[in-house]
Amino acid sequence: MVIVMLGILSATALPKFFEKNTFAERAFFDDTLNALRYAQKLAVATHCDVRFSFESNEYKLKRPASIDDCGVSITSFPLNVIHPSTGNIYSGSEAGINTSTVSIVFYANGSASLDPIDSSVTVGSKNIEVVAKTGFVYAE
Repeated sequence: MVIVMLGILSATALPKFFEKNTFAERAFFDDTLNALRYAQKLAVATHCDVRFSFESNEYKLKRPASIDDCGVSITSFPLNVIHPSTGNIYSGSEAGINTSTVSIVFYANGSASLDPIDSSVTVGSKNIEVVAKTGFVYAE
């Protein structure tokens, strides 16, 4: 009887635990959530706008060209943000995961530029919500 139960479990339940796409989607979702939170914190800490953009399954964090552009309304973000722990460009991508196309600018006061007022970032089957007035980022 025990062998029959183990056979049924191994045929139905175990593949769900070892499916690569599920783990890849969750990891990319967590990376995206952390990137959004970091962008908001970096904008507040440096008093300079930071743009988070999501296109074609890849997110990027960008900054203005110079410190003189901080605090003024700008649309150009040519400089890459450097990841604090790796020293590489702060970006991420994962093939095969559906994402939304979005661009969010976090301001020095922590708020975010969103249209509509509050917005969500879709990563696979999960959503990340961003509140415009406060810049608060949370997993739905």
